[in-house]
This record gives sequence, structure tokens and C-alpha cells, in this order.
Amino acid sequence: MSATRIYKRRLFASYFSVFSSSTLVLFVLSILGFVLLNSQSIANYFKEQVTMTVFLEDETKEMEREQLVTTMRLAPFTRVVRFVSKETAASEHRATIGEDFMDFLGYNPLQDALDIGLKADFVTTEVLDSLSDVMEQKPFISEVLYDRPLIVLLNQNIQKFGFWLLVCSCIFIAIALLLINHSIKLSIYSKRLIIQTMLLVGAKKSFIRRPFIWRYMGLGALSALLALVGFVGVLNFLMQLVPQINWWENQFSIIVLAAAILSCSLLICGISAWFATHKHLRLTYDIIY
Repeated sequence: MSATRIYKRRLFASYFSVFSSSTLVLFVLSILGFVLLNSQSIANYFKEQVTMTVFLEDETKEMEREQLVTTMRLAPFTRVVRFVSKETAASEHRATIGEDFMDFLGYNPLQDALDIGLKADFVTTEVLDSLSDVMEQKPFISEVLYDRPLIVLLNQNIQKFGFWLLVCSCIFIAIALLLINHSIKLSIYSKRLIIQTMLLVGAKKSFIRRPFIWRYMGLGALSALLALVGFVGVLNFLMQLVPQINWWENQFSIIVLAAAILSCSLLICGISAWFATHKHLRLTYDIIY
């Protein structure tokens, strides 16, 4: 194998090392950044899955029921209201357990009910406790039920999740900076003899440094673009996996994230290449060997 082919193979290996490590780091960083920017939307989605159920007395008049439905739909805290008649509830229960419980009971023991979905900002124990007390004062409402322990646990975990996500993002950004910088340093170290040869023939330091900076910034741009392509693929996969969440809803934050990833990659690669090249430009020929 000729020396030229060996050199080209080593050159490709050094570039590929920088490209692959940068792409992987930027890909994970883009996912972390997206989750961080959309953590509130994700938290709101889980909060809005909480339902408050209002059971009505059998003697409730249709006018009272319709008035309650209208009032709940117009309330600022309501996201959706669904009326479930006792017959509908019996059908759903029959489909769930696989048998008709009314055959041996002889009657339908269930009650008409309203399933009220609340907006995320109002899913707190204080709001639900107050709303429950007010509604239970109405004579045609027999009971108001909601999963209070779940709401407490949900709010506590959301706060913890946001804090630890921010901590992990900061740590991973630091790791990304170190890893990309180290890869570029190793790649330029393998070209230290070329740098010294150019110095010996009288090339200016700025002339030697410039192509290294542009080359590694180009690799950084390619790494960022490939990482963003993978990120878009993950978002499309999530759209199919969890279609209830509109992952593309906040397009502005996605554009900001993509611009930040690209800018960050160009900046890190450019600065790292400058410092790594500058270090070898300061070394003497004796130290190199």
C-alpha cells in the first residue's frame, strides 16, 4: 500500500472521528433541548388527562342537567365536558368486563354523570377541592370524584422533572463541549507535521490556521444537519407513537432549537480548531519530535 493511500486513509479516519462524535453529541443535545423547551407542554398534556366526575341524582331534571353542562362548558377552567348517561355507562362497563351485570341485578345501579376535563393550569388540589365543595352544594349532585393523590403526585413529579432536566442538560452541554473539542484536538494533532512543514517553507500562521478552521466548521455544519435530520425522524416517530400530543405544535421553538444547534456546532468547532492549531503553531520543530 502506497504512502499516499495510507495518508488519505488516516486523514479520512480523523475527519470521520470528529464528524461521528459531533453528530452523536448534537443529536442527543437536540433531543434534550427539545424536551427542555417543551417540558411545560408535555407536563400540561399529562395534567389534562385528569378527569373530574360529577354524579347526578336519578331525580335530576333535564333542565337542571343541561344548565349544569352549559355552565361547565363556559367556565374558564373547563377544557371539555362529556355527559355520560347511565345507559351509556352500563354499555361501557359491559364491554369492559365482558358480561351484562344487569342480568343478575335486574336494574341499572349506575348514575348519570359528567366527565369534566380541566385545563392544565387549574389541575391543583386547591382548585379541585374548592370546585368540589361548591358543586356538592347543589341538591341534584350526589357526588364529585377525582383522583386527589394522583394530582398531588403529578404536580410534585413535574417540578422535580423540570429541575433535573435542567441539571442534566447543563451537564450534557459541558460534556458535548469537551468531547467535540477533544476530537478536534486529536484530529489536528495527527496533522502536526504538516503544520510544521508549512511553517518551515515560510507560510504565515494565519494562512496555515484558516483552512483548518473552515474545514472543521464545515464538518460541524454537516454534523449539525445530520443530527437535526435524526431529530426530525424522532419527532415523526413520536407523532405515530403518541398521536395525542402535537409534537410539531410549537414550530417556533423547533426553529430556534435548530438554529441554536447549528450555531453551537459552528462555534465550538471553529474555536476548538483555532486553539488546537494555534497550540501547534507555537511548538518548535524539536518539541514536535
